[in-house]
Amino acid sequence: MTISNAFLKTGFMTFAFSLSAFLGQAQVVNLTISNIKSAEGQILVGVFKDQQSFKDEKPAFRHRFPKTSLSNGVLKVHLDLPPGSYGFALVDDENKNGKLDKNMIGIPKEGIGFSNFYLSGMSKPSFNDFKFEVKSPSVTVQCKIRNF
Repeated sequence: MTISNAFLKTGFMTFAFSLSAFLGQAQVVNLTISNIKSAEGQILVGVFKDQQSFKDEKPAFRHRFPKTSLSNGVLKVHLDLPPGSYGFALVDDENKNGKLDKNMIGIPKEGIGFSNFYLSGMSKPSFNDFKFEVKSPSVTVQCKIRNF
C-alpha cells in the first residue's frame, strides 16, 4: 500500500481519534505549512507514530485540509492528537486526486513535506528525522513544502 492509497482509506482509527479528541484527551497541534505554490487542491497529512508505520506507509490518522485560508503560500491548521510521539508527512495534492503524483522515474510532481524537517535531498527521511512530541496542551509544528 502506498502513502497515497492510505489517504483514501477511512475507518475505525479515524473514529477512535475523533472520539478521543471529543473526550478531551487530545492536545492541540498547531501546524504551519509554508512554501505552498498554488491555491488549487488540498493538503493531505499522514500522521505516523513510529518508523515501521512510516516505512509501511500506514499512517495512524489521515487528514485533508482545503487551502481556503491560504495566504502568501502559508496555511495554518490544527489537529487534536493524544499525547505521544508523532511525525507528519504532507502532500500538496494540487489536483485533488487524493494521492501523490509522480513522474515516470518516481520523482514527485506535487510538493511534499515533513514535520519540523525540510527534505533537501531525494531520499525518504527516517521517522526520527521528523518526529515530535505531543505532551503539552498546545504544540507548534512547522512544515516547509518541497516543490520539485
